Order: sequence, then C-alpha cells, then structure tokens
Amino acid sequence: MNEYELLKILWAVFLGVFLAIAGLLTFKAKDEPGIGFRIGYTYLSERAGRKANSVSGIGTIITGLLLVVLSPFLPMNWLMFLLFICLGTTVVLAYLVAKREYELEESLKEAPEKPGRKIEPPRVGKHIALQSVFTSLSFALILAGELQGDSGFVLIVLAQSFLLALTVLTSRPLVFQLAPKFRGEMALGFARAMTVISAMMTLQLAVVALKPNASPLVGILLLLVSLGAVFYAAFIALTSTYEEGYY
Repeated sequence: MNEYELLKILWAVFLGVFLAIAGLLTFKAKDEPGIGFRIGYTYLSERAGRKANSVSGIGTIITGLLLVVLSPFLPMNWLMFLLFICLGTTVVLAYLVAKREYELEESLKEAPEKPGRKIEPPRVGKHIALQSVFTSLSFALILAGELQGDSGFVLIVLAQSFLLALTVLTSRPLVFQLAPKFRGEMALGFARAMTVISAMMTLQLAVVALKPNASPLVGILLLLVSLGAVFYAAFIALTSTYEEGYY
C-alpha cells in the first residue's frame, strides 16, 4: 500500500467516523440548540423536527459507514462523489419529511379566527441565475477546454450544482424561518454566500483551463483568493444570521 492509498483511507475513516457520530447525535436529538436537522419547519413543529432528525441521522450514519467500508476499494474522486450524493439525498429527504409532517400537523389544527401574517418568500432569483451561469461556464470549460478526463473537475461542477439546489431551497420561506419576526435576511445571506463560493469554483477551473502550466505563484495567489472567498462567504452568512435575530 503506497502513501497515497494510506492517506486516502485515513481521510475516509476519519470523516466516516465523524459523520457516523454526527448522525447518531442527530438521530437522538430532541430540543438541544444547534444539534440536529434545523430548518424552519423543525422550529415550528416538534413532530417535524423529530421525524427530520430521524431521517437525516440515519442518512448521515449510512454515509459515514459507506465511506469507511468502501475507502479501500474506491479512488478519492469516487469517495467524494459518494459523499456529495449521499449527503445531498439525505438533505432533500429530511426537508421533504419535515415539510410533510409540518403540513400534516397544521391540517389537524382548527383554523384561526384571523389569518396570520403572510410570509413573503425571500427574493433570491438573481443568486439562482448567477449560480446557474457559473455552473454552466464550469461545465463548458470541462467540455471544451483541457479539463476533460479529470473526474476531480467534474466533482467541482457537481458541488456547484449542489450549492445551486440549496439556494433554490432558500426561496421557500419556511426553510429559513428561524426568528420570530422573519424578514428573509438569513436566507438572502445564505444565497449570497453560496454565490460567492460558486464563483470561486468557476474561477479556479478557468485558471486551470486557460493556464495549465501556470507558475507556482499563480497557484499561491489562487489559493489566497479561494480562502478569502470562503471567509467572506462565512462572514456574509453569520452577519445575516445576526440581522435575522439569531445571535
């Protein structure tokens, strides 16, 4: 076994064990703050939170175990692909379960005498459009440039598609309805953060495609830009959380 294979297995085992533990905590989570699958539906309905935690916990545990078991047999790119697919499927299923349980609980309640305040969905259309453009450009670079044949670059496009799907979910008000007075600031901040990350990924692919033999200085500069984009995206997300009322 060479050093690369050993490093790959250690990475998969470490991440897989971490995900299995996180999934177990999620599965057993009740009302602990910051633990479990938390979206607007789960804050509004205890039943939705309990069911969503069960689904997301089981999905996360399965993802972790698959990483550990398959790490000796699959290359790194396929392990990352497995991670994206399993976690993405888990998020979607947990969201659908939480939405269904919340709507079922609401249907069993008596209608109020006065209608409640209507929640306007956050306007994230421009962020969805921008991310669609970035993802399309990345895909075009892979098809037409010198990036063909490298599955690692395909994973970047898949990651961008996953971020785009998450941003689409923010257009659903109840996904980010966490504060008592929902204004959509948290959803908008999350959408902006995902757009920054998607743009950074497209920039990376463009540099690799246009300058395949770039100097190490370009690589260092690109790394600094990437780190800056990640920190800026995190800053946007945290700031919007504060503005929404969660601090």
